[in-house]
Amino acid sequence: MFQDAHALLPKATHDEFARQEFVAALRKRFTTDIWPGNRRLYAESLVPAFEKKHGRSPETAKEAYALLETSFYYRAGSLMGRATQEIMWDTVGESVERQLGDMIEAARPKADDIGTVQTNPDLAIPRYIDAVDIHAMPGNFHTEIREEDVYAGALYDRGVYVFSFGGLGTQNEGLGMVSAAFVQERFPDLKPRRILDIGCGPGFSTLPWKELYPDAEVHAIDIGAPQVRYAHGRAESLGYPIHFSQQDAADMDFEDGYFDIVASMLVTHEMPGPHIRRMFAECHRVLASGGVMLHDGGYPHAETPIDVVMANWFNENVNEPFAVGMRGMDMDEEMVRAGFDRDGLFRGRKAQVYLKGHLPPASFIGAVKQ
Repeated sequence: MFQDAHALLPKATHDEFARQEFVAALRKRFTTDIWPGNRRLYAESLVPAFEKKHGRSPETAKEAYALLETSFYYRAGSLMGRATQEIMWDTVGESVERQLGDMIEAARPKADDIGTVQTNPDLAIPRYIDAVDIHAMPGNFHTEIREEDVYAGALYDRGVYVFSFGGLGTQNEGLGMVSAAFVQERFPDLKPRRILDIGCGPGFSTLPWKELYPDAEVHAIDIGAPQVRYAHGRAESLGYPIHFSQQDAADMDFEDGYFDIVASMLVTHEMPGPHIRRMFAECHRVLASGGVMLHDGGYPHAETPIDVVMANWFNENVNEPFAVGMRGMDMDEEMVRAGFDRDGLFRGRKAQVYLKGHLPPASFIGAVKQ
């Protein structure tokens, strides 16, 4: 399971790599076999027993959850899922810590850089970020443990590759490529001058925009300074001229109408509702007339009681506390509230070809600014 190398990617020793391979295999077994088995258990055993006793099927997520909780299979699988998440970060973290100084040096801006990076030490980190380690990732996206730190970026880069057992592409580029390809197919006449990627992390979702729109000026923001420092060094190493800056998506410093595309991937489910609303409003402000806003999600993918329980497991067990609230929001109404015309709203799906069939197509919501 080899990830494409670049100047900042943590280099694993033999033993570190072996441990990472073990965790990836465990993650794959959990994701593709053990966890989906809960649906079979529920449909083939738990529901029939419930129907026999009550004369009806479970009607609420609370009833479905209570049924699953009676099963050792569900409880043991949940323990395995959480433990694997923690082991993954610990395993990758050891490798990152060992060579953090070298990565900081590699990420430091240089005179011949083709892109730029800007951090903001005065930026107030929102409480929803500072109070929760999203994904159970130690320190979340923003914590700095050294001057000019890149630890969180490096941890996320290698950690996501292990988490997805290589299924997001050799550069973790899959979801970013799907997003950019969706816009390119949906709006074939759009020739963007400037593109903004929100919540860029290590730059997984950013570089595909430059790849599919090579003539566009691409910017990317993240709340974490270690993320944008690492993302900049990573992009420079891979030859992509990107402009990274540390910003809060709810209060950006770009001029009105500056971008033709504003997008995010896997960001809204990590935000509380008020922050999503402010981000949508900011997206509307910085978009030019005719510009496109795109975010993943928005489909009611948790409709039945078992669907809700399965979706909520990640909120409760791997620290994604805001996803439940996000799924309950009417995103169409929120985009209209942010200033977008209802006629300009759109939804769509795109096959996730990088994910080896274990996840459904990516779903998108968005709007065109009139």
